[in-house]
Order: sequence, then C-alpha cells, then structure tokens
Amino acid sequence: MHRPVVHPPAAPLPARSTRRTLATALLGGLLAAAGWGTSAPASAADVAAWPDRPVKIVVPFPPGGAADVYARLVGQKLADITGNRQPIVIDNKPGAGGIIGTDVTAKSPADGSTFLMVTIGHAVNPFMYAKLPYDTRADFVPVGVVAEVPSIIVTGPALKDKSLKDLLAMARARPEEVQYASSGVGSTSHVGAALIESMAGVRMTHVPYKGAAPALQDVMADRVPLSVDIITSSLPMVTSGKLNAVAVTGAKRAPKLPNVPTVAEAGIPGYEFVSWYMLLAPAKTPRPVLEQVNAELRKVAALPDFRTRIEDTGGQVITTTLPQANDYLNAEFTRWAKVVKERNIKAD
Repeated sequence: MHRPVVHPPAAPLPARSTRRTLATALLGGLLAAAGWGTSAPASAADVAAWPDRPVKIVVPFPPGGAADVYARLVGQKLADITGNRQPIVIDNKPGAGGIIGTDVTAKSPADGSTFLMVTIGHAVNPFMYAKLPYDTRADFVPVGVVAEVPSIIVTGPALKDKSLKDLLAMARARPEEVQYASSGVGSTSHVGAALIESMAGVRMTHVPYKGAAPALQDVMADRVPLSVDIITSSLPMVTSGKLNAVAVTGAKRAPKLPNVPTVAEAGIPGYEFVSWYMLLAPAKTPRPVLEQVNAELRKVAALPDFRTRIEDTGGQVITTTLPQANDYLNAEFTRWAKVVKERNIKAD
C-alpha cells in the first residue's frame, strides 16, 4: 500500500492507509488502461514554451473557500517558478456543487491554458447525479494532487464533553433522529458524515445548508447537534470555544489539535477521511505539457513558504507524479461510488 509523497521528503512513496493503492506501472499503459491519457502529442519546443499564453485555474466554488485559497497559492507559485512569462489567474465559477465550473473547463481548449481545481465532490458527483453535462472520467486528466485536509466532528454547547462513542450511542438509540449539518448535498461535510454512518452502522438525518458558515452557525446555536466540517473553516470556532471538537477524521491527529483523537481512535477503527485538492486539465491537453506542469507543481510543493501556508490552514502538502495522481483519483471514484450507493445519496 502506498500513498503520494508528502513533503518533506521528496523520496519514494511512504505507506498510506489501506484505502488507496498506487500502481507502479508505466505511465502510458496505466493511463490507457484507465481510460485517461488521450492527450495529443507536443513537440519539445511546445513544452519549453509553457506557459506561452495566459493561464487560468478554474475554481468551481465561490472565493474564500479552501479550493479557492489553494488555487491562488498554486497559481502564484507557478507564476513565480516559470518567471512570470504569462499571467496565471483564478477564475471562480461557482454553482451546482461544482458542476458549472467543471463543465466550463471540460469545454475549454486543451492547450495548457486551462486547469481545474477540484475536491471530493468531483469523485462523488458522477454517482450522485443521474446526468452530468460532461464525462467526469473521459473529459479530464489529473495533473497533480496539491493538498489533503482533515475534517473535525464538531458539536455545539449542549453536547459539550460528549465523545464520539456517546454520539454513536445516541444515533443507535434513536435511528434517523440525530441530525447532522453539512454545507450542501455531496459536500465534504456530507460525505464525511455519510462515511461515518456507513462504517459505524448508524443512521442519522442529513440537514444540508448553502455553505459551511450557516451550517456551523446552527451547530453553535444547538439547532443541529453536530457536523463533520473541514478543519480550515471550523478550527477558529473550536479554538475560540464556540464549537467542541469530538474527533479529527485523518489517519493522524491534527497538529493544530494534538489532544483531539482521530475518529479511528475514538470509536470507528479504520476510518480515515480527508478532503483533497487536485489540479485537473482537459483530457486532450498535450502529454509533455502535463508532464511539465506536474514537474512545476512538485517544485512548488518543495517551497518552505508554500508548505507553511498550507499547514497554517490545517492541511498537508501532497506531491504526486502523473500516474500517482491518476491512481489517487481512480481510488476515490471507487470509494465514493460505494458510499453513495450504500447511503442512497442523491442530488435531489
């Protein structure tokens, strides 16, 4: 079992949890077998010139969220590393759980001028929606994973000092009566809680909101008992005492919350859930361009100030090659197809 490289070090892949296996096959055969890598050929001169025109990174979410923050950090550092030959801009196109911006990217020129910053919803949407305006697998190719960010199970004042085992006991005693808030159907907070339900064998009631802020406001007001929220948005309210941190969802305890157990430690062995952020490109983007951009991403990941900025948000920098990024995304498709089916998660 292997995982993408986490900086530091930039050596062979360290071990990861059993949920993900990274193949070591050659890039061409691997991508062809997976249905990826239909990119057009390009000359060495084409690669050396990248970026030879303005570049945009589409963020299919509103400004201010983690995807937007990470896209801006990546864009800034990519511009610096490539000598600012061309502007690299962030293009926010929110709506429909990320579908609008994703569709725009799918229909953009595959010439190295357009990329897409996605997270877990990209792997959930094809199983949650009956029809999408693009082919999630065929229309995109992974360029590289940027970061992983754990979530926190948080509760309001009424459940202060309650453990995860206490919450699960409540859910088992009152099936579907215990509610959890999320930032929307198919969001990170929704699927993180759905995975808890699946692995713990409990049934709760999902209460979707239009964003993390209103969801957490209702948890803080005890209108909804709990949420599974990304650490980037919930940590300030935990440290201020407005929310109670029950458990963190990553494989390890969060450095920002060293005294808070993981979900696996607190009562659901084997549970691991992180939100990931990945750069994609239109599928027919020339392979040499993809290889160059991937190489530049790995240089960005090695920058100490970039790592510090990501870690300050509660995240962890991830480094992948092109085939590793492809395996990573395919494993997420497999994982969330199972959870969406088991929990009967639908967009309607």
